[in-house]
Amino acid sequence: MADKVKDPVCGMEIRPEDAAAHEEHEGQTFYFCSEGCHKAFLKDPHRFGHPSHESSGHMHH
Repeated sequence: MADKVKDPVCGMEIRPEDAAAHEEHEGQTFYFCSEGCHKAFLKDPHRFGHPSHESSGHMHH
């Protein structure tokens, strides 16, 4: 049984095998609780997946 991972969009903790979707981005795999979160990630993966990168003009919280 795998450890839980955090959906980068909503923060929900899910097991990878239960994820509604997953996405590979810049060598890292992200898991999503729903297609809605997956679609939000695809629109702006750096906002959700890599907030520690240097500013790309977006405000990170």
